[in-house]
Amino acid sequence: MTGLALSAGRPSSRAWGWLAAAALAALAVIAADALRTASESEAPALPPLDPASLHPGYGPATYAEARKAADRAVDGARRMLALHSGEWLRMEVLARALFTRHRLTGSPDDLAEADRLLDRALAAVPWPAGPAMTRAQVSLAKHDLAGAERALARFDAWVVPGSAAEQADARSIRCEIAFERGDLAKARELCAASDELGLELRRANIFAKTGDAAGAAQIIEAQLRAPRLPPQALATIALQRASVALAQGDWQASGQWARAADRVFPGYWLSEAHLAQQAAIEGDRAGAQSRYAALAARTGNPDVLDALARLAAADGRTAEASEWAAKAGIAWDQRTGLLPEAYATHHAEHLLLYGDPHRGLAMAEADYRHRPYAGTIVHYGYALWRNGEEARALEVVRQGEAQGFAGAEIKLVEALALGSLGRAAEAGEALAAARRLNPHIDSEAQQFVAFGRD
Repeated sequence: MTGLALSAGRPSSRAWGWLAAAALAALAVIAADALRTASESEAPALPPLDPASLHPGYGPATYAEARKAADRAVDGARRMLALHSGEWLRMEVLARALFTRHRLTGSPDDLAEADRLLDRALAAVPWPAGPAMTRAQVSLAKHDLAGAERALARFDAWVVPGSAAEQADARSIRCEIAFERGDLAKARELCAASDELGLELRRANIFAKTGDAAGAAQIIEAQLRAPRLPPQALATIALQRASVALAQGDWQASGQWARAADRVFPGYWLSEAHLAQQAAIEGDRAGAQSRYAALAARTGNPDVLDALARLAAADGRTAEASEWAAKAGIAWDQRTGLLPEAYATHHAEHLLLYGDPHRGLAMAEADYRHRPYAGTIVHYGYALWRNGEEARALEVVRQGEAQGFAGAEIKLVEALALGSLGRAAEAGEALAAARRLNPHIDSEAQQFVAFGRD
């Protein structure tokens, strides 16, 4: 039996990073027995997949090769559009090339340009013709759920129905929209078991965010067993499997899957971010610092800059932490200036820790109102608690649980809110539940888990 104390005090960025345990002080609670989280309804049909068994198929073998191919596609599409500037199809081809590169690099500029091009393309052609599916995909990527729905309505109205692959994509997008709006029944219906990769991965995410990590792992591993997956796709799916392990507090498995992703698609910045994170949670902070610093120099990614700030703060390097946080703040402002909805959640988290907590709360609330699902429930609940609105924080997380969302982070926010309200026994029960779902959830190293949480 172990005890942990809770308090109404607000955490420093050093103590918290995100939802770190150092802020919990003053009311003793008791951890309960371990809870089995394996799926009752879907017993694993196959033994667990060995990450070392992954073998990539066709496609660029490394991130560098994929980046060159993406650059060539963008440059070629841009030249063709220059020759045929009024043709909506040329605009869509360039938008698709930019979106493909965005999914590889995470570039906000590519996503924003693709978004603008699709607006131009749709304005140039009478309804319902035009790049409806590409518009839906890009709208979803920038978290514009209403825009994605409008694009799907246009797609449904096509005189010639879309292909089977396009129909599957439309169903997958509708599933994600329902999920992010908190309509789990509809999301489950749309993402029922199928042989479509995109639908299956979304189904796995539903399992993961509703408390069935074992079921999520089973679905993901089934997709990883498919032969001849392109290296980038294989790495992306392996990182989704790593994320499930992180949510369970299985840091050994998360490291194995992150290393597998890096092996099958070397140079991929997101795999490298997971490896840096893994070094931090395993106690190699110097190694994590070195990895993140190299990645920051290469990408300027604000999530990486925030990770460096957390590491520096945890080691007492306050001035350095402030420098990294300031750089991250500039990068977040630039991203939300381009695409406010797309980066709201992570920008809000940054503001809560290193900037203006009131602005962070407003941003988190707007995102929650727009997309009341697991990720925004945690961020908004934490933002409310951080701003002294404990009762509202408790209301938000419990509403999320009533919707069917579950997870260690939701339970930890519930514990924080209850502790601050002076409800010690209930806080202890919530904390024990969080620990059963993730034994590391209130450990010092948990503050370093940033990649793979959403």
